[in-house]
Amino acid sequence: MGGSVDGTLAHNEFVTKQLHTDPAWKGFRLMSRSLRYLLAIVALAVIALGAAQTRINVISFSQGFAFPDLFGSSGTEKSDRLLAFEKENNIVVNMEWGDESAVRQKVLTDLISGTGRYDVILLGTDGAVQTYGYAGFLEPLNAYLESGDFDAWFDLEDIYPSIIEANTVEGNVYGMSYYAFGPGMVYRTDIFDRYDVEVPTTMVEFEAAMAKLKAGLAADGISDVYPLTMRAGPGEEPSLDVTGFVYAYAGYPAWFEGGAATVEDIKANKAQPDFTGAFRPGFEAFVRLAREYGPPGIATHTWVDMMNLYSQGKAVVLFPSAINAYAGIGSTELAEVRDNSAFAAVPVGPSGKQVQSFWSFSFGINAASRNKDDAMKVLALLTGHDALQAFADMTVWPAAPYASVMRSDTLINRYGEEEVLLNEEAMRDSETHYFPYIPELADFMFQIGTATSQAVSTGDVTRALADLQKWAVETMTAAGYYR
Repeated sequence: MGGSVDGTLAHNEFVTKQLHTDPAWKGFRLMSRSLRYLLAIVALAVIALGAAQTRINVISFSQGFAFPDLFGSSGTEKSDRLLAFEKENNIVVNMEWGDESAVRQKVLTDLISGTGRYDVILLGTDGAVQTYGYAGFLEPLNAYLESGDFDAWFDLEDIYPSIIEANTVEGNVYGMSYYAFGPGMVYRTDIFDRYDVEVPTTMVEFEAAMAKLKAGLAADGISDVYPLTMRAGPGEEPSLDVTGFVYAYAGYPAWFEGGAATVEDIKANKAQPDFTGAFRPGFEAFVRLAREYGPPGIATHTWVDMMNLYSQGKAVVLFPSAINAYAGIGSTELAEVRDNSAFAAVPVGPSGKQVQSFWSFSFGINAASRNKDDAMKVLALLTGHDALQAFADMTVWPAAPYASVMRSDTLINRYGEEEVLLNEEAMRDSETHYFPYIPELADFMFQIGTATSQAVSTGDVTRALADLQKWAVETMTAAGYYR
């Protein structure tokens, strides 16, 4: 290193003077200043553009059926209403569609990985709300709903309490419902009249009605119409219904000893699984009815098969998830199905309680979302009152979570007040906790449904329940419930 401090200072002063007096440098400085201004403007534009395009990713199934007022009949064309919402809120809504199983798997993968790929996610009250809620994967909605900021979208006094209850875990509301259904029986009035069958009010009467229908159809040589359609495919599919039978026969959620149905109760009482005990009578009744009065292949049937069979006039009764019959009635080409279908309340079991089948097509916010406030705005758009009224107007489905929508002219004019109120009663008065609300619920629903399919296929109820009992004991022990 050479030179002195004084020499260095003198050199710096010379350089500084040159920078301020040299014409060429002056021009360069002016150009740099202009460039800096340009860059600043570009940066502000980029920031503004980014603010105008906060992207909220949503995932769902039922493309072309759900949200027709926002995405059209194809599910891909944004409506004027959606575009106006996006402009007003500086949000771009990206909808990803898929079949039900694929969507459930994508949601699970995203939640476990914590990537926050999806901001607003499909939930169901048959396991997703409970399992994901306990795991901390979902953002509680209570603060949003209580803030008053979303009162224009949600009228909590108008939503059936059962809907909120079904989407709540340990006091936290995790989901808002787009549509929901309670239990019911849809039946062919013309065929009931032909064989002089009364609408049953108990399960004993129900089995007698099925036997009478079967005998009448056989006597007339009708071999391609079946008294009953239910679902018994493997996986979680039939669990909503078969556990509703269990509830009606036992009088409580008979999964664990003493009817324990919460984490606290199971641990406090060290309640063991009871699938070979009190769970059995309802399970056995479901299997017996499916095998005796259902169509061939029922052990593989899903809600789609139920819908199609009823739509095609191949089933006299659809029970207990009656909403699937309405889907069939809406799509049928057969006048005899469209004009001779009626809804009735489900029968009661030996306990005096009704068979249950309740589900809510709900949506919630991913706890890993980086845009939760904007995600809540989109959730309000998707599941607010106006969206549900638009869905009812377009589909004429009596499955609205709002009393005002259920009682709207659209539904009353289509089905009549009596039938609409029966559907309302089924939804409003459902015992939504007819199965335990525990973190392991999604796994249990899968195993119960698979055991149901196995038993319907083979007729061996004892083996199916023994396998289910073994799995349940191992699962609950490993989870630390009996320490």
